[in-house]
Amino acid sequence: MKIFPTILLAFSFCIGSCGHDHDGHENSSGSKGHSHAPPHGGVLVELGEHGSGYNLELFLQDQGFLQVYVWDAHVDNLVRIKQQKLDLIIPDGNGTDRTLTCAAVGDAATGETVGNTSLFASSETIADQLPLKGVIPNIKVIGKTYENVSFEFNGNSGVHEDDH
Repeated sequence: MKIFPTILLAFSFCIGSCGHDHDGHENSSGSKGHSHAPPHGGVLVELGEHGSGYNLELFLQDQGFLQVYVWDAHVDNLVRIKQQKLDLIIPDGNGTDRTLTCAAVGDAATGETVGNTSLFASSETIADQLPLKGVIPNIKVIGKTYENVSFEFNGNSGVHEDDH
């Protein structure tokens, strides 16, 4: 009876794959595709096509400063970029825009330096300005330039990679 082990194996693959997509990520919406949990509990902003682009994680520090992390396509690894700063253009509702600048942050522990980092931080607190909605006019990640990247940030999502 060689057919019984084959059926059992096929059945176990079906049971083992329910609720997950091709990468093993939980598909909470029940639709094609999947989502990633933000590693720091912030909010993810996708750059480019899913799976072939990158992600930004917007995160509000306890002190109220905005941090922006640059992640790979599946939010597995931080990606260092050369930019010195990221500008976020935020309409004020009165027909004018303001610019929130997040400067590159070096970290001696990881070897990251300004011009070779995956972390950017605002010099002003934003906690009292939430929700933020705007665009990042330009970000270059490993040879790809992304322009007019829309974002909405109401604060940290509370979803953390450990909860994934």
